[in-house]
Amino acid sequence: MVHFHKASSPQKGRNLMNLPLCPIPAGSYRIGDDQRPISRPEHTVALGAYSIMRTTVTNADFLGFVAAKGYTEESLWSEMGWRWLQGKPVTQPHYFGDPSFNRPEQPVVGVCWYEAQAFARWISRETGQEWRLPTEAEWEAAVRGPEDQPPDARTGNTAERGPSYAWAVTKVGNTAWCGAEDLLGNVWEWCSSRWGRNWQTLEYPYPYQTGDGREDPEGSHARIMRGGSWFDPVWEAQPANRGRYLPGSRASNIGFRLVVGNRD
Repeated sequence: MVHFHKASSPQKGRNLMNLPLCPIPAGSYRIGDDQRPISRPEHTVALGAYSIMRTTVTNADFLGFVAAKGYTEESLWSEMGWRWLQGKPVTQPHYFGDPSFNRPEQPVVGVCWYEAQAFARWISRETGQEWRLPTEAEWEAAVRGPEDQPPDARTGNTAERGPSYAWAVTKVGNTAWCGAEDLLGNVWEWCSSRWGRNWQTLEYPYPYQTGDGREDPEGSHARIMRGGSWFDPVWEAQPANRGRYLPGSRASNIGFRLVVGNRD
């Protein structure tokens, strides 16, 4: 049973048909960082137009999926996601019962990559739009922009500032050029892109290539996450930093936001 620190219901979440979005125009964007071994080389990618959520998905947003019995509907899950779910007594995010993390306006955390993917399929069905997790190139472009001017990560929620939990999406630490808030700090954000068959071995390095299998949504590969979090130092909350985690892992410092639009 879901227990929020403050009263909440699916009806009190944001209108799924009118989620705040930030448009990203088609164009060329710089990604990567020659100073970070796993982010080399810095290079340019061409992206089609898309829009990214202004904030991460909140507890109130995700409660709609729970109330709609999304954890019992196989059609919303990938093959590996459904297999993961059958092996665990999971009916809601891991921290839905924890008052440090379960306020309606906080980012939903304690959700694995499979859960984020299932939520995207559910909201796509509910709205008639094709929502999905961003590729890591799309995520990085949303931070850096066409002029490569990311916000200052030192204004975000990292371990140095620390309340020791994710702050509400109504509290803004930094704002990117496109209007997206707290891409740096607060919570790591799942991306669609593969890292490798395990979290130790990088099999999909930069430069970013769309046709090498890294965007295959199936399988049990470790997946990229971006942005750093309240638990990590500001060094981690950098635009080109490529984090990763196993797709079935659930942690108090990992959430997600979605995009809608073409994938290139």
